[in-house]
Amino acid sequence: MLSKVSTLILGMIEEKPVNPYEITKLLERIQVKDWFSVATSSVYATIKKLQKNGYITGETIKESNMPEKTVYTITKTGKNVLEKTLVEFLLNTELDSVKFNIACIMLCHLEKEEALNVLKKRLLFLKGYENGIKKNYIHEKDSHLIPYPGLTIIRNNIYLVEAEIKITEELIIEVENDDSWNHFITKDF
Repeated sequence: MLSKVSTLILGMIEEKPVNPYEITKLLERIQVKDWFSVATSSVYATIKKLQKNGYITGETIKESNMPEKTVYTITKTGKNVLEKTLVEFLLNTELDSVKFNIACIMLCHLEKEEALNVLKKRLLFLKGYENGIKKNYIHEKDSHLIPYPGLTIIRNNIYLVEAEIKITEELIIEVENDDSWNHFITKDF
């Protein structure tokens, strides 16, 4: 499985051959810094790692009077590992919001039916998780075995999972009604 940064960058490269500078501009454009810290140096280091692993290839090009730049393209192996990682991020039982955000941004890299199947599996997991938390909360609240601050954390987890359930349900509806299925973040870049 890829790291979070590798998944984000590989997804961008899969959408459109880009260079590292363009990747940093795309990250700014989609405001990744609001929910995940990716330093410019991490972009360059990640690209080197992706290339070393055979997930991308680079081609140096020269455009008019501009300096040479290396544009990266995804390989078949890279595409396969990207799809596998996106599925794993969506089925993640750790409730990692960064992985979920990345998977949502890159959802169109999966076939539409696969995306729907994975989202529905995620929804089932989340609802089961929610039921378990709520049962424990009711039990612990009645027995007073957990002090108030602990119960506050349990309530916070309930609210977080309820939010993920809501967004997953909305996402399923959006995907089901989506006829174009190419909402790439590089579309207008």
